[in-house]
Amino acid sequence: MSLDRYGMVLSIGCAIHCAVLPVALSAMTTAGLAWVASEELEWAILACTFLIGSTRLVQSYLHHRRAECLLLFAAGLLAFVCAKSESFDFAYNEAVFMTVGGLLIATAHFRNLRLSKACCVPAL
Repeated sequence: MSLDRYGMVLSIGCAIHCAVLPVALSAMTTAGLAWVASEELEWAILACTFLIGSTRLVQSYLHHRRAECLLLFAAGLLAFVCAKSESFDFAYNEAVFMTVGGLLIATAHFRNLRLSKACCVPAL
């Protein structure tokens, strides 16, 4: 499986995690799954997302020279920063921004996969 595919799976998983977490938090606590809502898990997912995304998207950019994937990735990272920021004051700030960020990064990997196949970029 290529890094783009891993990146898509991780980003979509992140988006689902962040969208469902506020709703399922009470059920997870009673089921012993409170670790799913831990800050450490969130930061680990974000770190993996950044490492996989930056590695693969920059490497592919050097071949296909299309900046749209990097822009989508940067927009997704900006959404993650907004999620962790305390500048926005509404109830589901983190859930909304993390979900949007995950979907943007998954889209960046999907688009990059298509561009890479079109110009024969080696898969990682």
